[in-house]
Amino acid sequence: MGLTAIVKPTHNCNLRCKYCYIEKGAEKGMMSKETLHNTIDQVVENSNKEEAHFIWHGGEPLLAGLNFFKEISLLSHEFKKQNKGFSNSIQTNGTLVSKELLDFIEKEKDFYLGFSLDGPEDISNKTRIYANGDGAFRDIFRGIKMAQDRKAFVGSGAIAVVNKHNLPHLDQIYEFFNKNEIGLKLNHIIDTKDTNFGISPIEYAKAMNTLFDRWIDDYDAIEVDPFSQIMGNLMSGRPNGCNYSKSCQDSFISVGPQGDIYPCGRFDGLKNYWMGNVNEKNDMAKALESDIRKKLKERGLEKITECKQCEYGPICNSGCQHNALIGGDIMGKDPYCVGYKMMFKHIESKVHTELTKAEIKGDKK
Repeated sequence: MGLTAIVKPTHNCNLRCKYCYIEKGAEKGMMSKETLHNTIDQVVENSNKEEAHFIWHGGEPLLAGLNFFKEISLLSHEFKKQNKGFSNSIQTNGTLVSKELLDFIEKEKDFYLGFSLDGPEDISNKTRIYANGDGAFRDIFRGIKMAQDRKAFVGSGAIAVVNKHNLPHLDQIYEFFNKNEIGLKLNHIIDTKDTNFGISPIEYAKAMNTLFDRWIDDYDAIEVDPFSQIMGNLMSGRPNGCNYSKSCQDSFISVGPQGDIYPCGRFDGLKNYWMGNVNEKNDMAKALESDIRKKLKERGLEKITECKQCEYGPICNSGCQHNALIGGDIMGKDPYCVGYKMMFKHIESKVHTELTKAEIKGDKK
């Protein structure tokens, strides 16, 4: 299986989103050309002849400048000449998207943009703001619309972070994304105990189940994750997505601006989970065989008593290990477990009902 590398060219950002989770100890500065080359070389080398996929993340990755991504493109072409799989996506807040960037992406047909936006202007501007307190909605939305106007697909879907302030407005958020034909991914806030933005697993599940019912009955609906993902997992019986994988450590890795290697992007800056640095010879290979990674691979259903008999264990696998860490025990279950289970049950029941209706309707013809 190839590696998916979450690479942080910088942890710097031109926004000051109120729920930002970047650790205070995360690396400073901007990724150098040497570190970029070492990162790409080692990720491709350790992808075992499978495709290496790079998610350029941050902070705000576009602060690295267009030439940074042109350098990535040059390396990509070199590896593809060697018949090595190589693909890229950029997760951006959207404010720095330019005509020049989109011209480049459209030409290369290899970089896909993903955005972050918490809903319509009055909702998003409560959390996604500049350092001076001004809301960033108009600049983000401008970037998304510029991407949508391209003839070639360059990406335009967005992540909205579900938190205490926008949870009551999920229906309005969905309407906004659906009206503007922007694919939506709803990621809940990480820390349930966050007094400013945290939401309980049950609050989250109830609101999401209500939205699911609205979405599943909408004929012209955009794709919404995690709904599409959960439906696919339930119908196939196989987990898809890093949160539900048997072990995300089979395929994910993260590299910071100075080359430090971590299990995934959410761990960046946590010294206990540092696994090496790509600027040291073969350190990626060593990181993949490190005691830290081996320990994280041990986490699973068979190790967590309350998960062993769960009917949704095969498609959940105890949830996200970083969420579990925030909840107090990285080897335990994701603290959103009860919410996930409520969503699985509700979606499974709804899908079963709809399939039964379709069968009855088919029999009558």
